[in-house]
Amino acid sequence: MFVWTNDELNEKQTSVIRNEANILLVACPGSGKTRTLTYKIAYELSKLNDTRKYVIAITYTNVAAEEIKERVELLGVNTSQLWIGTIHAFCNEWILKPYFSLLEDLRFGFRILSAHESEELLITFCEPYKKQNVTQWDCEHYAAIDGIQTKITGGNKKVHIDNILISYFDYLRENHAINYEQILSYSYELLLRHPIISETLSKIFTHILVDEYQDTKDIQYHIIGKIYKAGKGKTIGFIVGDPNQCIYSNLGGYPISLENLSKISGLKFELHHLENNYRSSRDIVGYFDVFKTYANTIIPSSTDVDYNSVITHDETTYVADLVIEIVRLLKYNIEERNIHPNKICIVAPQWVHLAPITRSLIIAMPDLSFNGPGMAPFSRDLDNFWYKLSRIVLTEPSPDMFVRRLRWAKEVIDDLESSGANIFWNQQ
Repeated sequence: MFVWTNDELNEKQTSVIRNEANILLVACPGSGKTRTLTYKIAYELSKLNDTRKYVIAITYTNVAAEEIKERVELLGVNTSQLWIGTIHAFCNEWILKPYFSLLEDLRFGFRILSAHESEELLITFCEPYKKQNVTQWDCEHYAAIDGIQTKITGGNKKVHIDNILISYFDYLRENHAINYEQILSYSYELLLRHPIISETLSKIFTHILVDEYQDTKDIQYHIIGKIYKAGKGKTIGFIVGDPNQCIYSNLGGYPISLENLSKISGLKFELHHLENNYRSSRDIVGYFDVFKTYANTIIPSSTDVDYNSVITHDETTYVADLVIEIVRLLKYNIEERNIHPNKICIVAPQWVHLAPITRSLIIAMPDLSFNGPGMAPFSRDLDNFWYKLSRIVLTEPSPDMFVRRLRWAKEVIDDLESSGANIFWNQQ
């Protein structure tokens, strides 16, 4: 059985980890959410006594999945019965691949378009609508239980967007391709039409844990909910996030209420809170309170709780001078306040704003090491084989990277094997 000391977790974290009920955990910023989720996964894995069972953890990003899995491995727990990844990867692995032939649209097979391919197609189909100022960004869409929904729901562009998407999805169907949102819609359709799939999965999964639930879409709640409901209490739910950090509401993400979660899943969920912020000063926590939309309690608990944080609001810098101002602030904090560059983070409403800024900062401050959107050659297609291979080639071997690089190598070998390549060689 996996155990830990009192120094590793606080009393509330330990309590929710050992709790065997279905839990909806609201975790404030800096409260150790990822640590709590990691220890919960490790704890439940250590309790498994049936090699046919799995613990499922669904994260919002591939990066988060990799980080959490690595943390579990570093705790010394066997992860062979852990599946962790995004909801799209989960649906593809456990629903579409085994059961796609049950759907008329997919019965002859399918391939999944990369984000880049999908964008290029939409650019092509938007070409005839240039005079109407319709771009691929206007055609953003997401899967819902009642079909594909568009980001733009009204106005003069709506009719044109609908026509573009009709052509786009017709093209995908004719070429036996699907995009990421269709992974969700087809998976939901399979579970809706064939309840036996949910029943089968519920017998395999002892737990389904969900990270960042505040950005989960309605169709994702229903997909997971059908498995919970089919398990009739045998598949335990552990859902964690922060309603105040909901950033994808324009694409259908929202923090589900306790009542609706219980209704969709057919299970009784207990509501718990992590209230201690171990990351920020009292000034930062007080400033954040002004912007909260969910009235949870946040208790400043950092060792630097009395740090004199500087909070300013700039209304004078123009967009054209933004990089110059950021460079000035970086130099000030590094040279005058002696803050290590690795402790500095630049945030923006969306990653598309950060990509050009990252590249400009690399040119303006070549002596610093920046890590941001737009730097990786396959940054928008993390399932790309060459991306996986380049991670191994372009990182230095070291004890700290050993476990991670070992997992990357296994992914490369698995991809080669699934493509039909002979991965065995004659050692003589």
